[in-house]
Amino acid sequence: MEKRLLLAVVLSIVVMLLYPLFIGRVNPPPTGFEETPSRLVEKREVVETRAETMEREAPEVSEPMLPEGAISGVFTNRAYELGVSNIGGSIQKIRIKDGKRLDIDLVEAAIYQAGILSIEGKGVLAGLSSQPFEIKEDTATLYAEKSSIAVEKNIRFLKDRYALAASIKITNNSGATQALSFEITTGSNISNKEIYESRFISADVLYEDGKFKKIAGGNFKKDNRLYQNNIKWLALKNKYYSIIARPDFTTAGVFTKNIKGSPVVGFIVDDERVLPGETRTYDFLLYIGPTDVSELEKVDPSFGKALNFGIFTSIALVLLSVLKFFYSLSHNYGIAILLLTCCVSFLLFPLSFKSLKSMRRLQELQPQIEKVRTQHKDNPHKLNKEIMEIYRRYKVNPMGGCFPMFLQMPIFIALYQTLMRSVELKGASFLWIKDLSMPDAAFHLPFNIPILGSAINLLPILMIGAMIVQQKLSQVKTGAAQTDQQKMMASVMPVMFGFIFYSLPSGLVLYWLTNTVLTSTLQYLCLRKT
Repeated sequence: MEKRLLLAVVLSIVVMLLYPLFIGRVNPPPTGFEETPSRLVEKREVVETRAETMEREAPEVSEPMLPEGAISGVFTNRAYELGVSNIGGSIQKIRIKDGKRLDIDLVEAAIYQAGILSIEGKGVLAGLSSQPFEIKEDTATLYAEKSSIAVEKNIRFLKDRYALAASIKITNNSGATQALSFEITTGSNISNKEIYESRFISADVLYEDGKFKKIAGGNFKKDNRLYQNNIKWLALKNKYYSIIARPDFTTAGVFTKNIKGSPVVGFIVDDERVLPGETRTYDFLLYIGPTDVSELEKVDPSFGKALNFGIFTSIALVLLSVLKFFYSLSHNYGIAILLLTCCVSFLLFPLSFKSLKSMRRLQELQPQIEKVRTQHKDNPHKLNKEIMEIYRRYKVNPMGGCFPMFLQMPIFIALYQTLMRSVELKGASFLWIKDLSMPDAAFHLPFNIPILGSAINLLPILMIGAMIVQQKLSQVKTGAAQTDQQKMMASVMPVMFGFIFYSLPSGLVLYWLTNTVLTSTLQYLCLRKT
């Protein structure tokens, strides 16, 4: 019986920890292009030829450096500090001034083609990402002219929102019609400095029909080009922040690249024919900020879909709303997590208690089962028949302890995802915890301990103690052999869980600790009555 309990709980934790990787497998980046809609049908041969780039490994490149004499400028408002470079005329650094949380350097060292709003193309636009631009800080404008093609980029801050309005104007000052084919970078070099943050980096798209899809993730090992003109917006995200670009023009598709080990995404503009003296304008709405539904939807209602937890998104969003409600009452996310945990624990306790009673009933039958095993150890068929007869006689389902636990899995996984990736916890303090999105680091050491690091995280240690108590409350003494097994599990399982949770965000560990204490208390009170 104890083995079944161990299997059920371990499987629960494994599913929660491996869930992001599972979603990446079932919804992988495309391995080929889907049918190209309307405007691109005539370019099918070009698309199929370029599909080979989907399988091409990103080339290894040496670290780029801006040339001597490169000029930098700063565009700033209450929400941002944008560092721009005259080389390529693009945004190379973004610092978010977050009034609710800690300020963060979301983008750094994004130069040449990795620069946000940089343009790299063919023909007359080849090499434009390394072309010197004129910076006009008073009007937040970048201007350059190459081969009689004038390029003007303008950036406008949107008041009281984490948003920019960007406009790119390309004017044909030559005497001949020009065919333009180029890429516009809209997101790159997003921060991956925090623990486990790199595994949450992804490129996502939202189609015009409302379908959300992840097209790349992790370290962006391959350069991808997806030719579809029905994409509403493109996002580059890390664990807590998003860079979302919504074009106000028809694009040919999107691309993802790995440049100098950093992810780069943007839009493809293909075969635009510009007459002499004609100007083409490409306008963008850019959201650059925390992946917070209220902030996202303030800029565009569809941006709220950027907060996606996979198949359990609906449940996770409900839990997040409840967490925010409790925060509005307590003004502290630590207290809000405690209140949310109480709600979830009381909601799921009937299932948990049913599982516990079933497992205790099976423990009580262990002496009889062990006796049957000894008697029929040489006859497996007879052994199984006798064991099933014991289950039938005492009306016990051998899977009765596991099934209620699996019914709770969707809520546990959704809650795990919510607390693991909620930007609301970033910079939020509680008791000795300075940041609920990080390990609690109760005590700092002047040296490093293997695996543990240079800090002692107190919450996982308390969680181990609480789990040991819970184990002892749920055990029934049945015989010497079983008691020894119970003692071993009571020691091994909590330590294993403590090791798994040791480096996870303290907000998540706080939930698990509180849930363990509550469940143990309720179990003790109910079992004492029965």
